[in-house]
Amino acid sequence: MDGTQRSESEWQGMVAEFLVCKRKLESKKEALLILSKELDTCQQERDQYKLMANQLRERHQGLKKKYRELIDGDSSLPPEKRNQVNLAQLLRDSRERSQQLSDELKEVNQRLAEAQGDNKLLRMTITKQRLGDDDVGTRHFPAHEREDLVKQLEKAREQNELMDHSVKSLTDELQDIRAERDVFQQKTHRLNVEMNHILGNDEIRMLDVDALCMENRYLHERLNQLQEEVTILKSNLSKYKTALECRKNSKFSGKPNSSALTGVLSAKQVKELLLSEENGCSLPVTPQSISDLKSLATALLETIHEKNMVIQHQRQINKILGNRVAELEKKFKSLEMSGIWSLPEVRDNILNEQAPESPDLNFNKGERESNQDPDDPNILPVPHSSGIMEASELSQPYLPQKDQHPTSCPVPSLCEDTTVCKDNKDTKLTI
Repeated sequence: MDGTQRSESEWQGMVAEFLVCKRKLESKKEALLILSKELDTCQQERDQYKLMANQLRERHQGLKKKYRELIDGDSSLPPEKRNQVNLAQLLRDSRERSQQLSDELKEVNQRLAEAQGDNKLLRMTITKQRLGDDDVGTRHFPAHEREDLVKQLEKAREQNELMDHSVKSLTDELQDIRAERDVFQQKTHRLNVEMNHILGNDEIRMLDVDALCMENRYLHERLNQLQEEVTILKSNLSKYKTALECRKNSKFSGKPNSSALTGVLSAKQVKELLLSEENGCSLPVTPQSISDLKSLATALLETIHEKNMVIQHQRQINKILGNRVAELEKKFKSLEMSGIWSLPEVRDNILNEQAPESPDLNFNKGERESNQDPDDPNILPVPHSSGIMEASELSQPYLPQKDQHPTSCPVPSLCEDTTVCKDNKDTKLTI
């Protein structure tokens, strides 16, 4: 993988260098064309100047010839004039000679500059061919540019060393991570085997950890709910124990009960008392009767509070069961989507067979019961003989039976300390 990435990066770098070289070549071509045009114009101007110089030279030779003929042919001139003419001729000849020499010197200097330029160009091409680089050779760079290039080269080497070190460290970390991954895979395999062995399943089949976590969460919620119910039952039990001790102490002390509400009253008697109160036959206004009525009211309030607590716990249980059912439905849908579980007819038959026994299938009924008004007496369950509901009964949804009457006992919380019969007539209340 690293080789392919490196080759791709090198190929991209070569493509970029090729494009740069191509652009340089095009610019050099354009510069060469411009130089060639300028050279042609210069050559044309040179030819014109040479032609003009030749014409002037020929004219000068003709004039000189005529002048000599005049001097040689004219014998009437004195010798001093002849000497002056000779000196003027020599001066003129020397000036022409110096002019020719200056022209030749300029031409030689021009040729020297062209030769030096050709030599430099040849050296540059030789260095390019030798180094294989389009840039100019190192010996043609100035000193400060060479120093900058050396500094850049050192920085590039340091970065390369750092990258090599980081690559080595990353490869070591990758090896460590792979080793840890192998260890965790082996550990999960061993744990799966152990869990299969503990649960008595097939060793080949993989366990569904999500299902186990869901089951654990459901059981944890049920455990918390049962613990809360146990604490409530313990508080009720302690309250009933104190009431029983107070009753025993009152029996042993032998204090008479003068109130009409003291002693044992049936549900029918309590109803008659309430009806007599409505009809105008009030009870005697005594401190004992007032205290008895207060105790009756507190008992009724405690009963209502207890029933409300039971309803709240029942709602929480129904909520837990609803979450459980929703999770199971999601699990079934995921299994159906994956194609592992696709037997809807068998599933419906199994659910119909387990419907009367499974508390999970009674979730909708329990939820309807829990959504009713808690002050409605129709939702109260049948009072138990001991006055204390079992934890298993509290954990299941409440469903009233056909033969139960919602108003069987008007004061159900007062039945814990008495012997409660199934018949409404035999139900006794102790105040």
